[in-house]
Amino acid sequence: MNDSQERVSFRRAHPFFFWGMMMVVALFVGAAALVGSRIPRYRDEAAIIQSRMTAQEKATQDRVLNSRAKRSDLAVALLQRELRIKSLQQKGLHLAIDTKDSVLYLYSGRAVLRQVRVTVGPDSAVTAPDGRNWRMVRALGERQLAEKETSPVLTVPEWVYVGQGKPVPADAERQVAGGLGSYVLVLDDGTQIYSEPKAGPFKDAPMPGAFMVKGQDLAAIFGAIKPDIPVYIY
Repeated sequence: MNDSQERVSFRRAHPFFFWGMMMVVALFVGAAALVGSRIPRYRDEAAIIQSRMTAQEKATQDRVLNSRAKRSDLAVALLQRELRIKSLQQKGLHLAIDTKDSVLYLYSGRAVLRQVRVTVGPDSAVTAPDGRNWRMVRALGERQLAEKETSPVLTVPEWVYVGQGKPVPADAERQVAGGLGSYVLVLDDGTQIYSEPKAGPFKDAPMPGAFMVKGQDLAAIFGAIKPDIPVYIY
């Protein structure tokens, strides 16, 4: 018996089930088509509503959005203040990064042993044509130093090429010796504090979400610290 005969036989044996399923499928298809046909209409209606808003209504909308933005900024400012205070209360060796003033501190208790300039990498997002996406966001909060590396070989991230609209080479072609400089501090969330490299994509601009320090400045701190020390980023 072929497939067509089997379907006829099944339909005759279970007519209520067969036609019931057909009705459910038809309803789903019809609903999807209806929603799809109305999307342009909804967009047009939203645009009309926006255009008909009075100046006062638009001003109210702007105030609401600004108020939300201000609350978000206030929450971040309060967190930064709390982290700054916690850093000053921390005993023993620890690091602190002031992102507002772009300064990296080496503390022993409240005493500043060293302070150096740091270049803060920007937040960034990259989306590939196939839908993959990468978000590089500057760290904020309390971290720990996970490991120290000297002159590591950098595997250039895929998002560097995707962001430039270039094909991603094989791993072997993405290796850059000293691509993060001579000294690298890796935090427990993957955030990197690295010295200025002489080669690779991050020699002229800092890696998004990372922190770049002059080589001699990071060298002066590198030998004094060990993994597991606290790192405060505010």
